[in-house]
Amino acid sequence: MKITVKQLKEMMYWIVLGRKIEEKITLLFKEGRLRGHHHPGIGVEGIHVGCCFGLGAEDYVVPSHRGKLPELMMGVDLKYLMAGYYNRREGLGGGRVPTGSHMYGDMSKHVIPGTGIIGSLIPVAMGAGLGIKVKKAKGVVVAFFGDGAANRGDFHEALNMAAAFRLPVLFVLQNNRYSISVSVEKATGMEHLSVRAAGYGIPGKTVEGCEVLEVYEEATRAIKRAREGKGPTLLECMWHRWTGHSISDADIYRTDKERREGEAKCPVLAFKAKLISEGALTEDEFSEMEKRADDVIEAAVVYSEKECTDPDPSDILRGVYARG
Repeated sequence: MKITVKQLKEMMYWIVLGRKIEEKITLLFKEGRLRGHHHPGIGVEGIHVGCCFGLGAEDYVVPSHRGKLPELMMGVDLKYLMAGYYNRREGLGGGRVPTGSHMYGDMSKHVIPGTGIIGSLIPVAMGAGLGIKVKKAKGVVVAFFGDGAANRGDFHEALNMAAAFRLPVLFVLQNNRYSISVSVEKATGMEHLSVRAAGYGIPGKTVEGCEVLEVYEEATRAIKRAREGKGPTLLECMWHRWTGHSISDADIYRTDKERREGEAKCPVLAFKAKLISEGALTEDEFSEMEKRADDVIEAAVVYSEKECTDPDPSDILRGVYARG
């Protein structure tokens, strides 16, 4: 699949930004500057960039609770997102979201709002795809969820209906091998969850999530298929969580060997090494990307801490009732 050097560098920057954001948010929690909840997304960056790179204004994404790149790649301002983590009135959620990690959205950017129930947005993604088809629009819905969510009824019902109506949805199953502390081997009886697609008569594919170009190739193929009216695809992307399930999870159920194996499959280092070896990137250019990402993130933190305001009690009803 043809892709220019400029686009490869854009991909590299997005991956760097995603990693830097996760590291910064984790640090802010440790310093006590953020409170609440967070599900670290270190390691998932290649999946998000591979699936979202090239999406247009007519498309929609349904983010999961882990990682921030789908929202940002659809045009959500990082300052707006970070202010949401600080529960500021000016941020995503308007200061009323109990956690900055999910339960928010921005329909102006086609980012469908999340809920606190894992898997509940899979049928919402299907519904968005149905809306696109009814309106005869050109958009595609890209829905992200984990292996745990794929064991819920929401997953099966949504895939069945999406397949029956040939809806334009790419279901992205981010298999990090654990549903909180329960391994996928203990929760299912199959090696790869992508085989479930056959039960609904749609394509199912498993790829290595740290290989961004592999993800991009399969996602682009599936999105093209959806735009042509041929229906949904289930894309399972294998990856390793680098941390516990959440910021408060001690991660005592995994072995050191598992952690080392996961960290060896780093999308940042793998893509950087590939581009440098092919002459598409230099060390200086990579360092500039890191600095650029650090500057953007720091500006978002300063904005959230210094320029934003706490929500007012009167905000409790804002958005609940329609104005007459």
